This record gives sequence, structure tokens and C-alpha cells, in this order.
Amino acid sequence: MPGALARGGGRPRLAFATVAFLMFLTIMASNAVSPMYVLYQQKFHFSALTLTEVYSVYAAAVIVSLLTVGPLSDVIGRRPVLAPALVLLGVSAVLFACARGTAWLFAARAVQGLANGAIAGAATAALVELEPSQDRRRASYVNTVMFITGAACGPLLFGALVQYLPAPFVLPFGVEGVLIAVALIGVRALPETVSHEGPRRWQIQRPSVPRPLLGPFVVAVLALCVAWGIGGLFAALSPSIDRDLLHVDSHAAAGLVLFVFSGIGGLSQLSLRRWPPRRSMTVGTAGVAAGMALVYAGLTSTDVPIFAVGTLIAGAGSGIAFMGSLALVNHVAPPARRAEVVSAWNLVGYVGLSAPVIGVGLLTGVTGLRDATGIFTATVIVMAIASIVAVAVSPRQPLARLSEEALIELGLDPAEAARVTL
Repeated sequence: MPGALARGGGRPRLAFATVAFLMFLTIMASNAVSPMYVLYQQKFHFSALTLTEVYSVYAAAVIVSLLTVGPLSDVIGRRPVLAPALVLLGVSAVLFACARGTAWLFAARAVQGLANGAIAGAATAALVELEPSQDRRRASYVNTVMFITGAACGPLLFGALVQYLPAPFVLPFGVEGVLIAVALIGVRALPETVSHEGPRRWQIQRPSVPRPLLGPFVVAVLALCVAWGIGGLFAALSPSIDRDLLHVDSHAAAGLVLFVFSGIGGLSQLSLRRWPPRRSMTVGTAGVAAGMALVYAGLTSTDVPIFAVGTLIAGAGSGIAFMGSLALVNHVAPPARRAEVVSAWNLVGYVGLSAPVIGVGLLTGVTGLRDATGIFTATVIVMAIASIVAVAVSPRQPLARLSEEALIELGLDPAEAARVTL
């Protein structure tokens, strides 16, 4: 990698900043359209179920992209993946801007998911490789900050553009297109960090979890599903909830709600990042349960302040639970198996992101949005309690106590295993 940086013209800080911007842009684009769902629903006259399906097709496309295109950058290089993926992201913006029906929205979200999955895989690796001081912790910290900033600023930006400027179905994606063009210019100047020496073969990733790690993995994904499940609900249905249940008919306000939800979760992660994983998951899932109870109380009483307080608490809990879940997976997964374990964690997470949203969409057609949200809230509380119990009862044992066969399966020697506790 140092040789690659030298060939790149000796601008490691600029290259690092460019990749950080790519991470911001990717997450921003995936979240920015949320305040516009209500507008599309009014324009194309589709149901709440269809709205949730439009949202969820993105998660399915990301999973496909992570499993197929994700490993490709390890073989052909980061730039050859990032540049076409950015073009694909631009295509999704064009599809949104030119949408003439619901099918266009499905296509736009699918293309966006494929692009974002490819960018996320290659850019995450490049961010670590291009960190000027080779500081992996700092690279992970910057990655987290860009994720938080993009998730929070995207809905706020699009909500304001839609509310206060003309051409609400076109202008936001024009702004996104300009940012994509800037990113493409930056990618052209990136140094390549992948060596092509020796034979390398691309293959589709097959996420799996070694049997000795199944216990902590289940604990981690329970917390992840609680965290991402409510994130999906807010991203897909928050504007509809604001309008139909709270009678707040402002796209800027819808964007602000999502900004607050994502932003408070991010700030919680940054301020509590030194917490041990199990404490983070326990406190985070408890916060999600308490916050969603207040959110539903605000909806039933049409009390915006109670809804806002619940959103703050749920957002903070979601961020902390997500942080603890990822930290636990990274802690117990041995280096030789970390990629496949994290891939499996992501796969479960994206299912947990989309399945509850579709469930609420199905229920809305039968019970109405308020009761569907109530059923979702009760389910989240039950899952949060299950997560807290799982954390409390799961054994904490050093990997060194595992059998020799288990250590071989994990690719660890006894000295390495002694440093890790499940």
C-alpha cells in the first residue's frame, strides 16, 4: 500500500478526505428521499404497503450488491469499482427526477441500493488503507462520523429543498447530481491501494458464522434488529405519521424529525464510544423501548412534544444499541473469519431493517396507520426485552476454553484465543 500511495502523487490527506466524502454521499443519498415519499404517494396514488415496499427494495439491492460486487474491489482495485458505482448512483437520481409512476421509484431504489452497496464495500476498505497515519481506529471513527452526518443531513437537505424551492421532484436530485459529479472528479485522482501481483479470484461472498460464535452473534443481531427496525420505520413512514397522525404537513419538518433521529443517535455513539458492547446493547435497547412507548403515546394523544421526546430517546437508544452490536461482533470474530461474520451480521441487519417496515405497511391496510404503529411498538418492546435478557444470560468465557477443534475452526492459536472473551 505505501507504494500505491507514492504512485498516487503523495496526497494521502486529500485522498482520505475524498473517500470520506464518498461515504457521506452514499449514506446521504440513501436517506435523503425519505421526506419525499409522501409527495410521491400523493402524486402516484399508491398505498402505505407500496410505500414500504419501495423503501425496502433498497435493502434487498444492498444485500445483493454486498454479496456480489462487494468482494470485487479486492480483486480489480478500489477505483474500478467506485467510479462505475458512482455513475450508477447518478442513474438512480435521474430515475427519481424523471419518475412517471411507481415502477420508476422501485427501479430508482433498486439501482440506488446496488450502487450504495458497491460504494460502501470499496470505500470502507479504501478509508482504512488511505488513512495517512495507518490508524485504523481513526479510519473507523471517520467512517462513523460520515455515516452519521450523511444519514442526518440528507433528509434535512431534501426536506428544505422540497418545502421552500421550486421543482420539488427535480431540484433535490439535481443537487445530488452535482455532488456525484464532484465525487467522480475526486475518484479519478485517488491512488490505487490494491496490488495486482499474484493470482486473485473473485467469488460471491457466502456469509456464515462459526459455530463457537453463534451465541454472541445471536446476542448482537437481536440488538441490531431492534436498532435498525425502528430506523427503517422512521425513514419510511415518519413523514406519513407526521401528516396523518400528528397533522404536521411540512416536508421540512419531516426532514427535521429524521435529522434529529439520526443525529442524536450519532452523537450518542460518539460520546459513549468507550462503553463495553454489552452495556451499550442493554442501555440502547432499553432506550429504544422507552422511546417508542413515548412515540406511540404522542401519536394517540396527537401530542407533538411527547412524540419529539420519544423520538430523541429512541434515536439515542438506536445509535447506542447499533454501536454495541457491531463492537461485540468485531470483538469476538477472529481476523481470519471477520469479513464473513460481519457480512452475515449485515445480512441479518438489512432483513431486520426492511421486514418490520413491510409488516407495518401490511397492517396499515387492515388496522390503519395508528394501530399498525402500536403493534410495531409492542413488538419492538418485546424484542428489546429479549435482547436485554440475552445479554444478561449469555456466558462470558475466554475463547481459550473452547475445544481444540473449535479453535481450529476459528483459525486461532491458544495465545490469540486467550485475549478474547465471548
